[in-house]
Amino acid sequence: MIALLATLVAVQTTPPRTARAAAQQSVPASPSPPGGVARQPALPGAPRSNGAPTPQPPSASAPAVAPRRFGRFDLDQSKEQLAHLPDLKDCADALAAPAGHAECPVTPGPDRIARVQVAWEDTKPGGEIVALRLLFDPQTAPALTDLEWQLTRGWGAPVLEQLRREKDQKLFTLQWEDAEHRATLEAQGTLAQPSRAIAVVLERRPMPLPPDLAGLRPRPFPGMRFKLVRRIEWDGQPHAVVWGTSLTPAQEALGESGPAWGAQRGYVGLWKLEPATSQHPKRWRPVWERVTGDEDEDNERISRVDTRDVTGDGAPDVEVELSCETCGRTASEVLVKTVRAGKVVDLFYKRDLFRAQVEFDQGRVRIREPDGDEDQGLTVSTYSYDRGKGAFVLAREERISRPAPQER
Repeated sequence: MIALLATLVAVQTTPPRTARAAAQQSVPASPSPPGGVARQPALPGAPRSNGAPTPQPPSASAPAVAPRRFGRFDLDQSKEQLAHLPDLKDCADALAAPAGHAECPVTPGPDRIARVQVAWEDTKPGGEIVALRLLFDPQTAPALTDLEWQLTRGWGAPVLEQLRREKDQKLFTLQWEDAEHRATLEAQGTLAQPSRAIAVVLERRPMPLPPDLAGLRPRPFPGMRFKLVRRIEWDGQPHAVVWGTSLTPAQEALGESGPAWGAQRGYVGLWKLEPATSQHPKRWRPVWERVTGDEDEDNERISRVDTRDVTGDGAPDVEVELSCETCGRTASEVLVKTVRAGKVVDLFYKRDLFRAQVEFDQGRVRIREPDGDEDQGLTVSTYSYDRGKGAFVLAREERISRPAPQER
């Protein structure tokens, strides 16, 4: 096992496979059809591919090593563990956020990685890494044939091998996966030259919903990926909070530099489990939904969804923060909802914020909003929960001026 793990750490020069070398040299004489062509795995007995990953039965495709680790980086480590890596000390401030994405330069080592793009969520204690995109130093990037040979020894045969052409460039994609992880090797080169590795992408595969939530079927847009599905109870009735996105984990790791970031879609909804009747079996029905990313929502993004009792009445509440296209990690809208007597109740709703920072405490919501340019000052608004009104009301508002810069 130690020897297998070592193959994923050291990226040393090894003899290229004859089949792969021949395939690369034959590219100029065999143009690919538009949209790319699926290439067959080099080892016999592997499944055919039509361009989408096709998992094999576990008994036939279980990799010798889970495709979750490459070199110094492990997808299964927590965000806290990742943040403490000496190589990522320059990203300490970015990784301090509960959820988000960041791009971090690292000192090249034996794995030849020069930059890391990471996406993480706060769905687990300590934070959960959902994707790592490990980019090679272009000057020392290994040849595709060499790196594939080593990865195949550790992860087994790839479930997908794909080639596509863009003008005078050929781009290879090789993919490995198990029940929880997916690893993708990206490589590129001119038509007449051997390809070199660009990046290794490690991402977490979506987990199936538990049996009690399997009936949830929100379909606001094609390809929605669940970021959060949490079952809670209001008034003794089962409900579920659903947060979804159009971005894959790998696209979240790319962040604003990725082509899918600007066109992303978001979804958040509250669902109720209705009991069976003589007309239909028990089923999940939506009681409130919000879709972002279309023209009606000014291309807003859902940046955070959480459930906890912020009012202190013993019932869970749902916190939703949205950000505008240019807000980054700050909020342009925030709302807090709960359910009483089967109906959704707005405990707090504030929109048209300007790059605000939002803090939730027991019985209090505090919003820090810059006045125009950030150097001008801040307006700090504090909202307290009024039990008589059943909502948060403005309790205090202060303006904090920033000190003028000292003259030298």
